[in-house]
Amino acid sequence: MRTILIMGMTLIVTLSQAEPLLLEGNLDGWRQANLKGKTAFDPIMDIEQGVILRAESVDAASLLKRNQTISMNKTPILRWQWTVEELPYTFALTEDGLEQKVRDFDEQSANADYAVRLIVGVNPVFGDERSIHYVWSAHYPAGTEWKADDNTHVMVVNGLGDTTMKWHTIARHVQKDWAEAFGESLDELDYVAIMTDSDEIRGHAIGYYGDIQAIAAKAIAAQ
Repeated sequence: MRTILIMGMTLIVTLSQAEPLLLEGNLDGWRQANLKGKTAFDPIMDIEQGVILRAESVDAASLLKRNQTISMNKTPILRWQWTVEELPYTFALTEDGLEQKVRDFDEQSANADYAVRLIVGVNPVFGDERSIHYVWSAHYPAGTEWKADDNTHVMVVNGLGDTTMKWHTIARHVQKDWAEAFGESLDELDYVAIMTDSDEIRGHAIGYYGDIQAIAAKAIAAQ
């Protein structure tokens, strides 16, 4: 058994009820889609986490996608580890002619860049694809959220005040988030994806992804 604290509740997790989606950097079952250029996703060894994925984007946008039906009634919680080395930036010249990193861009635009992002979504036979994007924001604190469009909801789970180059464990009750975002119930997901991009600002971003799991958990009120 393992206990984690998230969203004001203590989740008592039975590890045998956890379904691994990404484990030790193994990309079996994942497919890369390059939207512009190619983000480099490379397995590397981390002292703390073991094998992880390093994602580096240089004016590029790529995602790794796992098409898999995930029961939200059995495993409604998604848990993952990640951190950031470089939030998306571009260079600008100062009055002295020196280059400096600039991160002044609109994260609420439809094509905003993020150093790390985890996407969950559904592809219905009839109707539009819908998704939630969990992101590490350069400008907003954790808990901020908005609609990128009618079918895409963005939730900041790391942001201002969070330490980069330090591993963060995130756990989200996707079923509850989906009801909040779209006002409808969710029985199953059709896919999970991770994405690191910097093409909108024609810049650079570096992030790291650890394990991703779908979890069955019993929530009880925090002591």
